[in-house]
Amino acid sequence: MNLHVTDSGAGVPVVWIHGFPLASEMFRPQLAIQGVRHLMPDLPGFGRTRAAERELSMDDYARFVLAELDRRGIERATFAGMSMGGYVCFAAARLAPERIAGFILIDTRETADTEEARKGRYETIEKVRREGLGPIVDSMLPKMLTRNASPEMVDEVREIMESTSPAGAIAALGAMATRPDSTPLLPSLDIRTLIITGADDPITPPADAKRMAAAIPNAKAVILDDAAHLSNYQQPEAFNRAAFLWLTG
Repeated sequence: MNLHVTDSGAGVPVVWIHGFPLASEMFRPQLAIQGVRHLMPDLPGFGRTRAAERELSMDDYARFVLAELDRRGIERATFAGMSMGGYVCFAAARLAPERIAGFILIDTRETADTEEARKGRYETIEKVRREGLGPIVDSMLPKMLTRNASPEMVDEVREIMESTSPAGAIAALGAMATRPDSTPLLPSLDIRTLIITGADDPITPPADAKRMAAAIPNAKAVILDDAAHLSNYQQPEAFNRAAFLWLTG
């Protein structure tokens, strides 16, 4: 299936893969990074891309993204993934490592779900089927931003989250629940990697970033102060500065 993709700017290609339950709009602040061709897909069922009519795996999401690069004649790109988008990055590295020029891993982790977390995903799927997306948005929004985020920013993030369809959320929850452990992949990553996370991220805390940075041969970790799970959105200037210096370094 075709994804809706924002394709903006000129320079080195970076494909920005959003988290859950978000959409490519979460990366709007990153359009300010110069010297980059920004490719920002909405995954199936998120933002402006229709939901798939079947169950999906992380490999499926990665194949959708790779197909969009094919349509644009892009052989290699830096893959930048936030949270679930990071899981898609790891899937792409297993499927087509030759297509990846580098990684920017944002508020994510390499490990698979614990049994407890997996059970929680399936319980959430049933809740979405009964009640729609509202409970997910209400439970996850406080984890996206720190308490001192402006009301305007909170409203913006809520709007992005509410662009997710129930079918898209259900498919993604299933894919996250069944994703493999990417820990064995990290030492074999022969690419430059930047890992960015919010200092106050309650979902993927700085310890996750530091652990991945220690396992990947050519990795650097950056911790952004006064940011939670959506660090690129809450601290765009600091995030963009770190990304630009790494991309041009």
